[in-house]
Amino acid sequence: MKILIGGSPCTHWSIAQTKNRETEASGIGWELFLNYRIARDKYQPDYFLYENNKSMSPAIRTQITAELGVEPVLINSALLSAQNRQRLYWVGRRNPDGTYSQVAVEQPEDRGILLRDILETGVAWSEKSYCITATEAKGSNPQQTLSKHRRTMVAEPVRIGTIENDAKNQDHDNQQYRVYSPDAKSVTLCGNGGGVGAKTGLYAVPIKEGKVGIYPNGNGELTQCQSKRIYSVDAKGRVLNAGPGGLGVQTGLYAVPVPEPVNATAEGKQMPVYEVRGGRITIKSKEYPIKLADGFYIIRKLTVTECKRLQTVPDTYAFPVSDTQAYKMLGNGWTVDVIAHIMSHFTGLTEEAVEVLSMYDGMSCGHIALDKLGAEITTYYATEIDKYAVQTTQHNYPDTMQLGDAFQVRAEDWHLPEPEEMEAPANG
Repeated sequence: MKILIGGSPCTHWSIAQTKNRETEASGIGWELFLNYRIARDKYQPDYFLYENNKSMSPAIRTQITAELGVEPVLINSALLSAQNRQRLYWVGRRNPDGTYSQVAVEQPEDRGILLRDILETGVAWSEKSYCITATEAKGSNPQQTLSKHRRTMVAEPVRIGTIENDAKNQDHDNQQYRVYSPDAKSVTLCGNGGGVGAKTGLYAVPIKEGKVGIYPNGNGELTQCQSKRIYSVDAKGRVLNAGPGGLGVQTGLYAVPVPEPVNATAEGKQMPVYEVRGGRITIKSKEYPIKLADGFYIIRKLTVTECKRLQTVPDTYAFPVSDTQAYKMLGNGWTVDVIAHIMSHFTGLTEEAVEVLSMYDGMSCGHIALDKLGAEITTYYATEIDKYAVQTTQHNYPDTMQLGDAFQVRAEDWHLPEPEEMEAPANG
């Protein structure tokens, strides 16, 4: 089976292009698309998939449809990921007479994945991320994010202290002893065993006078005994008990007020700490509404790992380049699970060997998608000129046949070389 995939750069067509945006089927953006159509005519794949931005002008969309002979399907990545990313996909299969017909791609079922599900902290102030871009590395500032909705950032709870005990050889920096600013979903659940806060960390919460709660046992049950009762420090202390050990058996437990942090560290940098009270946050003397529990937070950009998860790229996918280049590739890349969903409609994909020509390959998201589907790829050809993208692809998929500039398909004698004819590209 032969498959052609690709999405020509959308820079010239996107509404994000404030100057010299192309709205007609002409210009460099159109010429980049024509490379794909010419490659299809010469390669004659059994199936093809072409992707581009929803924000292109109606005139360009109509002309692409005329050139490829099939209608596009609009899919929002939000159905399969934590990112709002609306893209158009033209998908076709080759008929015996050499023409192409529409592949009926159904909308994927909504997995219900939210932004907090993919964050390393588990905290987000919105359900879905805005579409990540190639400039994600530059980040944004919180004021712009909240006032102009330019990009979703991450609210990270500030660690304010550590609970210590006299247990031998105990690592008190372990998550079970860390205390955070309030939010019951602030820290990612982990697979650690028991302990005070082993799976979630501990949270300092607003309190009232007297007994304010019961600390649950390992089964989540509330037991009325002094070792589990939580009291306010503003009330009288409990009678000291001479009983043996246990969480708070001798004194009871006390909820203490949280001191306001002055600054905190995130991603190795000192960052300002913002306070959330009553669903509002103050930034540079101006209040904004925000969906976070009361407490103190660092506000930061998404990490590379979090951006990989937004694009449903496996955590194991490696970037042998700077974070800046990784952000760029992820912003320009595909939501892998959307591509996998579309290609799952290719009859026989997992039953026969597959040869792929990937135009404008980038970081080889198409290869990742085929791997997820369990396809047997015999040869994977790629046109790509960005040296960092080539380096990254070869690091993860060293057998990829790098062809270089996509414009080469216009040569009269263009053909795909046999693997033995090519020199292996350096993986850098």
